[in-house]
Amino acid sequence: MFMRALYSKGGNLSAGTKSFLKLAPLFLAMVILGAALAFYADSPLLVIPFLGALALTSFAALDYALYLLIAFLPFSFRFIFAYGTEMQVPTEPLLAVMALALVLRRFVIGRGNLEIKFPFRYPLSLYAVSLWLSMINTGRLYSSAKGSLRAIAYMSLAFVVFNVITDRRRLKWLFIAAIVPAVVAVGWTVIFLADRLEVWSSSSAYTGLLFTSYSHYGAFVAVILLILLGRSIFDRGTYDRVIWTILLGIFSIGICFSFSRGVWLSFIAAAGFMLLQRTEGTQNRKILIIGGAVALLLFLLNMPHISGLITTRVSTIFSFGYGANKERLLRWGTAVVMFLRHPILGCGYGTFAFTFVNDPARIGTHLAQYKMGAHNEYLQALAETGLIGFSAWMWMIISFFRYGFRLVSRCSTLESRGSFYRSIIIGVMAAELSLLVHFLVNNLIQADIVGVPFWLLMGLLPAIGNIVEKDLRHKT
Repeated sequence: MFMRALYSKGGNLSAGTKSFLKLAPLFLAMVILGAALAFYADSPLLVIPFLGALALTSFAALDYALYLLIAFLPFSFRFIFAYGTEMQVPTEPLLAVMALALVLRRFVIGRGNLEIKFPFRYPLSLYAVSLWLSMINTGRLYSSAKGSLRAIAYMSLAFVVFNVITDRRRLKWLFIAAIVPAVVAVGWTVIFLADRLEVWSSSSAYTGLLFTSYSHYGAFVAVILLILLGRSIFDRGTYDRVIWTILLGIFSIGICFSFSRGVWLSFIAAAGFMLLQRTEGTQNRKILIIGGAVALLLFLLNMPHISGLITTRVSTIFSFGYGANKERLLRWGTAVVMFLRHPILGCGYGTFAFTFVNDPARIGTHLAQYKMGAHNEYLQALAETGLIGFSAWMWMIISFFRYGFRLVSRCSTLESRGSFYRSIIIGVMAAELSLLVHFLVNNLIQADIVGVPFWLLMGLLPAIGNIVEKDLRHKT
């Protein structure tokens, strides 16, 4: 009886058995990891079984490894190894082993999505090469090499997502893996921030929370909220609008608790981009969304303690006398000087933090101890990787949006299913735009809570494009 349950009528393994066998290595990996945590918790040898468990998961089931990466992202923590080497666990080890697993699957054992090539492979490859070329001029070879390897591991996520998300079922599981822990993390953060409104404008409000600052928190929330908005506005198909509206409400409240001016500007720019997209039957929804946003803003401005904080914060956006703005201008000037010193190859990836000297009088003794970037991702790319890296960076961004706009027009021939794809595509483009606008005033891509969504969206857009093309071929 038991053996019959394992097999289908044709004598082959049943679908349930195949799913169980595929998950078995994952369960085994978790057992190994749990045993390692129990026996080697105080030993540096812990990293060996830990990486082994992650590698086993990635090689056996790359799709489940991706879901694990996304699910654990808000709960990742910084682990310090010997010689001061730091690693965001489990995010960065998973990124590394997933990249290695993808290479082996594609080029060694011949598995993976080999029929359609990643559309942004040339700008991403050129950008990766520019990181290594920049080390010719670096004064800190070890830091530049380590930073380049780390950056390439993050970039590889785009290729992994492109190869893993091959149908609507996997797209659905990716969303579930992302949204459930995100609701927990954002809800947890909102509850504690509501009790700390007196220090809302300070990084100390995030002490003991999952997010390290309001910039990281706000950028993360904005990405998810914009994707939710995209479907709520543009999808005219049938789906559970009650659950979707609840999620929209949770993340709308969540973004109100971000005190970052960069988040405000980037979210407004991305939402404006989204509202400018023309599709049939969305005008009333757009009016409803705008009306709700205005009502929420009026509500916040009528709260005595909150309104003063918001108006004071907004008034400093373009003030040259504000300390944070002065600091940004100085960092931007330093980046320009570094670029002029080595305009072709740059001064070396990761060297800006060692070049600019923090002044405790401007940013305080707490922040002065950290090596921060240029507060502008574009100027930092120009300074550290020169014209080669900056050109590749801009080429990648332009290619992304050109591909997205072409894909939106392709969805018009899919009738009812086309509205679903169009809504997700517009949401993904708006979410990526919010990060790119935020990068004008901050360095966030080096943080896993922002870097993972950025590169995931870079791979998700063409992955959706492949799904759309399959549906178009099936229709014809």
